[in-house]
Amino acid sequence: MINTKTNTGLKLFFFFGILLVIKACNTEESFTFEKQNVAVEKLLDCKDDDCASLDINLLKIIDDKPVCKKINTEIEKVACAILNVGENKPQETVKAAVVEFNESYKDMRVEFPDEIPPYEVSITSELSFQCKSMVSVIMDSYVFTGGAHGYGGISFINIETKTGKRIPNKDLFKRYSDFITYAEKVFRSKFEILENESINSTGFFFEDEKFSLPENIGFTNTEVILYYNPYEISSYAEGPVEIKIKKEDVASYFAFDIL
Repeated sequence: MINTKTNTGLKLFFFFGILLVIKACNTEESFTFEKQNVAVEKLLDCKDDDCASLDINLLKIIDDKPVCKKINTEIEKVACAILNVGENKPQETVKAAVVEFNESYKDMRVEFPDEIPPYEVSITSELSFQCKSMVSVIMDSYVFTGGAHGYGGISFINIETKTGKRIPNKDLFKRYSDFITYAEKVFRSKFEILENESINSTGFFFEDEKFSLPENIGFTNTEVILYYNPYEISSYAEGPVEIKIKKEDVASYFAFDIL
């Protein structure tokens, strides 16, 4: 059966304080993260006009070193992509993305004054895991731009501490194909799909009826998380699909020390 549990946000995953400290892999220094609220009211003039509702809280390293700035940028990029509701390229900063999102709402309201409800965005992020060579950030978001319902989703952002760059999913592994085979067995076991049955036999819609890893692979202190957002392999009504695997069972597949 497909997991019908809806996305209830980061509170199901982690309960962290505002300040988070991690150790970098290549030095003895600490990265100090602070969760900062984007001051939307200072970016938008809403005194004489309705604005979209935006609540954005992003992790940021309080340090001016180049690698810290790069890590902050990678986190910000994901938020900008979430705020991008048009076909244009996402803005490079959250401040610019907030302004553009609100302008999109105002343009639609002018065109359809009696049909467009207020746009809404909620974004928050937490540190989910750190090891010597990587930090993993989880970003929970909800976006409503009209229609029957909004869209809630989870993004895992895995960043290499040495370069400050986001790690593509495939680069997380040293045994990528082997891990896919292992993960498929776990998936079939959880949803009671026999080996000789189609992976879509219980209602999933993997492309070409071939199992694939999700867009979001994350880590906690004890588990590897395979997180399929709504619409990825199932309908919105059926909710996200989440697979949790004990890290000690799969550590050998990864190119990073995740234990």
